[in-house]
Amino acid sequence: MKTEHSQILIDIQKKSKITIKKVSDLKHLKEDVFTSTGKNISFNTLRRLFGFLPHTTPSQATLKTLANYLSFTSYSNYLNNNQVYDNWYVNMKILKFQLNHKELQLHEMDFINTALKNNDNIISISNFVGFLIREQKKESLHVFFKNLDIKNLNNSNSSKFAIICTYAFYRLKKNDILKLYKELIIYNSFRTSIPFYYIDYSNLNGYYLEVLKMIKALKTNNTDNLFCSLMEFYKKYYSNESINDIKINLPKNHENIFVVLKGRYYAYKILKVRKIGLKLKNTIQTELKTSQHNLLLIEIIPALIIKEEYDYLGELFDNYYEQIFEVDRWSSTSTVANFLIGLATVNIHKGNLKAAKGNLDLVDLNKIELGYTDYIALFYYLTKIKIYYIEKNNIKLIENHKKLKQFASKMGFKKFIITAQKYIE
Repeated sequence: MKTEHSQILIDIQKKSKITIKKVSDLKHLKEDVFTSTGKNISFNTLRRLFGFLPHTTPSQATLKTLANYLSFTSYSNYLNNNQVYDNWYVNMKILKFQLNHKELQLHEMDFINTALKNNDNIISISNFVGFLIREQKKESLHVFFKNLDIKNLNNSNSSKFAIICTYAFYRLKKNDILKLYKELIIYNSFRTSIPFYYIDYSNLNGYYLEVLKMIKALKTNNTDNLFCSLMEFYKKYYSNESINDIKINLPKNHENIFVVLKGRYYAYKILKVRKIGLKLKNTIQTELKTSQHNLLLIEIIPALIIKEEYDYLGELFDNYYEQIFEVDRWSSTSTVANFLIGLATVNIHKGNLKAAKGNLDLVDLNKIELGYTDYIALFYYLTKIKIYYIEKNNIKLIENHKKLKQFASKMGFKKFIITAQKYIE
């Protein structure tokens, strides 16, 4: 039944990915609206809106809640901008911006920020920014990142945006990449959405480290500085360079640091010491009481694998198995692969090679988020080498050792070649 409010109902279904075909679908929509806005719409109101009860005119409060769910401040604001939920309309508008040889204008940026409220528009907008990067349209990029409303990017869209923009940079010469990064890293929206979101392990021995050094030199805040320092340490550790002179401390008031970054810090502590001690274990255990386990352990588990801290690794999986695999991000394939390799390592240590192989069979390197692909592949092939070493399967052992060496040489991560060597000789 078509009403004057039909369009907002269509847009709500687009955002929620819930097609309302039966009354039970409304239950899921009701929960999603409450989760997103903190406001309740009664079940009967939803039934009237979607035609399962006789239609009545919705209240202004209901319309405002629906508009808030779509990231608009009011229903009138939604009415003035509802075309951003028409993906084809946005695509055409973005193409016109691209064909227009003038620099990006502020009113055009306002349109883009509004369009970002619809998740379906992220690819066309990301491609547009990629075009600006490839064409080195600096003025337009300044307008974009100076005015980008970063809160319109959720985790999923942030990942897509970061990947597309990063690969646009790859199309440039190294000097041009660094010049453009230097122009744009002054904007928090740029740092947050690209170099801090797309952690480029593959180029940690190349331009990515230089970008991080630029950011560190800005001295913007303690969190940025901590991340850059930790990544510099990772580069040295995995490249088998001296790490004796590196000392990194958590900043004061570190309780508010993002949990993944905090986990990265504890991974640094694990990699820095010869053998993990009781004090460090207790500190991690304390953090696990208040932090989301899978986020805290994203970097800790690989550190325990490379340090061959099998007992503590096994202890973590025994105590927190369900919490570790509780992931729901668009990029969760990388996280799950990371944890499956950790679980395979534990099973190898326990002598259960069948289970270890089963864990690795669930890892699909082709589906891992770009940026992490090469890094996770190193742990994957190292784990396979351990299995075939125990099985005395020399053909498979040599085959996987060759693959590991290719990735390690490409990235400059000699530590993996050295670690694997004991299983070859």
